[in-house]
Amino acid sequence: MKKKSLFFAITLVAIFFTNTSQAQFSIEANYGLNGSFEPSYNGFTHFGGGVSYDFDETFGAKIDFASDTFSIENEDTGIESGSKNTRISLQGVMNVSNLIDSRASYGNFRVLAHAGGGLSILKSDIPTLDKTDHIANVIMGISPQYKVAENLYLGLDASMIFNISQHYYFDGTLTYVGQANSITGIMYNVTAGLTYKFGSY
Repeated sequence: MKKKSLFFAITLVAIFFTNTSQAQFSIEANYGLNGSFEPSYNGFTHFGGGVSYDFDETFGAKIDFASDTFSIENEDTGIESGSKNTRISLQGVMNVSNLIDSRASYGNFRVLAHAGGGLSILKSDIPTLDKTDHIANVIMGISPQYKVAENLYLGLDASMIFNISQHYYFDGTLTYVGQANSITGIMYNVTAGLTYKFGSY
């Protein structure tokens, strides 16, 4: 059943990204800083990538994934624990530079804004809490990019991610004692990456 579901999802993605010959698609990869606010953490343990599809010079969509690892020392016990957050999201993308000035499409610098949602899987590394938390995520961010070669862009990205109904803190401990409850876990990414675009308008 899982194999059939995966095949169906891949087929839908393939149809989505090849539906029209005018639009172009791109691939991206990034690495950088991830962090959380409560408990406080930041470290260079983020890896991500994705595939984008441009409807025109201004609007598009992308499917992206990311892996973020947290390792935090408990202030009370002095014991270090953490979690791994794996995310996949579907986002809308807007070329803000082109929206402001259409001539920006022909320049080397552009600013993209993106927002969307998806699924996060949070795994605690505490042996006694060997469970996986499935969470809905909401993400939004901004990404300035510079064209360094034909169809190749070097960019930065700053994103905020909200994990809705999260049952583990980012240090791997439960959000409750006794009766189960949940929180909205807030994390962020500040990354650098490369984007390669296939085709042209």
